[in-house]
Order: sequence, then C-alpha cells, then structure tokens
Amino acid sequence: MKIDSIKKEIKIFNPNGICTLLIACIIVITYFYFLQFSSSSLADRDGYFHIKFSQLMYDHGIIYKLPWMQYTIFKDYFRDHHFLQHVLYIPFTFCDLIKGAKWAALFFASLAGISFYFCLRLCNVRYCLFWTFAFLASSSAFLYRISMLRVQSISLALMLLSIFLIIKKRYKSLSICAFLFVWLYDAFPLLIVITLIFFLCELFIEKRADYRLLIYLFSGILGGIVINPFFPENITSYLFNLIRISSDDTSIRIGQEWYPYATLSLLKDAGFVFIVFFGVIGLLLGGYKKRSHILTSMFFVSCFFMVLLFKSRRYIEYWPPFAMIFCAFGISELVNNNEGRFILKKSINKRIFLFLVVSITGYFIISNFIIASKQMKEDPSKDFYKGAALWLKERTEPETIVFNTDWDDFPYLFFYNTHNYYIVGLDPNYMYKYNSSLYRTWQAITKGKVENPHKIIVEKFNSYYVLTDNKHEDFIKQANNDPYMKVVYKDKFCRVYMINNK
Repeated sequence: MKIDSIKKEIKIFNPNGICTLLIACIIVITYFYFLQFSSSSLADRDGYFHIKFSQLMYDHGIIYKLPWMQYTIFKDYFRDHHFLQHVLYIPFTFCDLIKGAKWAALFFASLAGISFYFCLRLCNVRYCLFWTFAFLASSSAFLYRISMLRVQSISLALMLLSIFLIIKKRYKSLSICAFLFVWLYDAFPLLIVITLIFFLCELFIEKRADYRLLIYLFSGILGGIVINPFFPENITSYLFNLIRISSDDTSIRIGQEWYPYATLSLLKDAGFVFIVFFGVIGLLLGGYKKRSHILTSMFFVSCFFMVLLFKSRRYIEYWPPFAMIFCAFGISELVNNNEGRFILKKSINKRIFLFLVVSITGYFIISNFIIASKQMKEDPSKDFYKGAALWLKERTEPETIVFNTDWDDFPYLFFYNTHNYYIVGLDPNYMYKYNSSLYRTWQAITKGKVENPHKIIVEKFNSYYVLTDNKHEDFIKQANNDPYMKVVYKDKFCRVYMINNK
C-alpha cells in the first residue's frame, strides 16, 4: 500500500490527529508511571526471575538448563516458552536491575495502553481518547497485573495489533505477528481462537469465507514453532503447559491467579466494565439492526475472555480491554448509523448523559488507581530474602544446594543469588512432574509434618542449608527441635539453618 493511502486511511497525520495521539500517549505513560513507582518493589515476585534471567541470557546466550531448580524437570531440560519476552528485557539489564525492571514494566504497560488507542484509531473508531480513559478505568486488578514485569502487557499489545491486521486484511503482517507471538508466549492458541472467531463471523454474516486469513495465521504459527531455538522439544513443552493450566487437579496448590474470583469480588473490581459492557449491549439490541461481522466478532472475542476469566482470575489482564474494544466499536457503529443519537434523544438529555459518563469514568480511574497502587505497596519488599541470599552466596561453595521451603519465593533467591542451587521454583508442577514422591516428601517437611527433618533433607535432597521465611511456623518448630539444625542467619523476613549431622 502506498504511503499516501496509508495516511488517508489512518487519519492521524493531520494536526488534530497528532495532537490527540500525543495526549493519549502522555496520559497512558503518566498514569502507569505513577502507578509503577508508587512502590520501590516490583509488582509480583515473578518479575525478579524474568529480569535476572534476561541478564543471564545476555551474558551466556540461550539457556537450555535451569540447574537452579535442582529437583524439577527443568534442571537438565529447559525450553523457554517466554523466549522473546526475555530478549525484549535485555536492554533494561544494563543498569541497576531493580530500576531496569521497573522501567521495563512501565514501558510495556504503556505500550499495551497505547496499542489500545492505536487499534481503535487505525480502525476509525469514534471517541478513541475517551475509550483510552475507559481502558484505564476498567479494573484495579487489570491495572495491577498489566504493571507486572510479566508477559501479559506484551501479549496484549500483540493481540491488539493482530486484531487491527485482521480487520484491515493485512495477512502477511498478521503472519509475522503470529510468528512473534509463538516466540513470546505459549498462550498463542488465544490468537488462534480470536482469528477463528473473525473468520466464522465473516462467513456466517457476510457469507464470505476468507481462507487466506487462516492460511497466513497458521503459516506464521507453524513458522514460530519450527524456526525456534528450542525445536522440536518446544512442542512437548507447549503440550505440558496446556495440560497443566487446563487441569482441574487441586492436589497441587498453584498460584492464586489460576483460581477463579469470588463472584462479588469480581463484580466489585470490574464493576465499571460490567456497567459499560452490558449497557452497550442494551443499546445495540435497542437498535434492532443487523450488525457488522467486525462488531459481532469483537462481541464473541470479549465473551471468550469473559468465560476464561470465570475459570481463572489471571484473565483479568485480557477481558477488560477486549470488552472495552467491543464497546468502542459498538458505540461507533451506533453513531455512524445515527442510531445512537436517536436512542439518546428518546431516553435522556445529552448534557446529563455526558456528565454521568465523565463522572463515572473519572471516579473509576481514580479509585482503581488507588486500589492498584495499594496492592503494589503490599507486595513483599524487594529486600525479601536478600540478606539470606547474599549470606549464602558469601559463605557457601558454588552450586551448593539450598533447601527452600516455598516454591513461589524462588524468584527472590534467583535474583540475588545464582551462586547456589535450590529445590523447586516457579511452579510446583515442575517438581511434581520430576518426582511426585519426592514432591510429597518436600511438601510434608515444609508443612512441619516431619520430626527431626535434617536426615531426610540431607539424604533425599543433598542439602545442608535450609532457607525459610518466618511465617513457616510449623516447620520452624520442627527445625528448632532438631538437634542437628542450627540457625546461622536471621532477619525480619527469613532465616537460614545449617545442618551438621556429623
């Protein structure tokens, strides 16, 4: 497509368009800046792992083993299903890692917000700036999760870009986007579902089957799988992770993000989204007209993510923006067809309506920011485990195995100390898959169900050092009663035991 036709299509190269774009960028970046730096620590602990891992990638190249998790399937066999994410973080590792991590989180959260604006703007949707405000007002949990140093912000930006490419039928670019998505995240099946929804809606509404869409999409995905530094073992990794996240097995307690919200909690957190989403649906139904396949597609995409959200709270990072995009397309279609003006005249005074919209949106922007900021401040301190990790680094031999009592605290240990190895980290399933019996033994010890645990820790885990946070009271009681275990380090967060069974 020629440059002139591109300029005409996206309509942002005129002074008003550029001004609105700058306003949107400033608003989004400023909002996420104050949210990100409302705390000196990172949002969520996994970010400590990701930034440190990216630094190791820069220093040593592609990593195929994670010996830092000694009793997991990744010890000798690691396939990075967030490979592109870690590559993108590398430029932020050239300074203080904490500061670099926070700037990376800010950059990619802002990228997601600006991508939201661009998706609407490039599709000629009306009131893009307002919908950008609505994006920021949607949910405190969404704001918090999009501010994490994790893959969801980049993933959201790529999915928004993909939707624009699907709508504009730029399938070659979509193929490249699909390729990158596979390298970014093993949740690329989400992109397949989105594309299939658009394909089927066009087929049933417009009676037109555009098979090129599917051909380019799957060629990009196949290319990302095959042209991959981890091929062919990455296929096994995709299948394992798909089974892991879709399983209903509750015998292994994983992160809270994988469990569903309580209904009232979800309604409270995403109340603004529910109000706008069902309000727009009501307006669209009131029009009694055939809707475009694009609007219908966006409706089913938003419903798809809503269903996922009902199953797992982590999908709060996707449902609010896609629900808002559907609403933006819906209102734009109503106004373009003069239906919105007709409905508005029949129902309520225009000034009162605008006042209510601005007031409600402003209220949720401020209230959700305050809640998300509070949650950022409540995250564990960046110094959690720092003292103990550095103590172990300075006083133990390289590759000494440390018995850690929490799988989800591993990112702190890894961040401050890659000198030592640990028992388990990131997800308990990785240890359970490695050796289920050993996992049950580790679990029993950490819960304080084993008296004089030093013998099992030495014999089965080859470890003479134990690190636990101070909240593991049952384990601490057993360790203190064990004559062969001695506290050699202690601070307000945690303690280290040394085992001497000679």
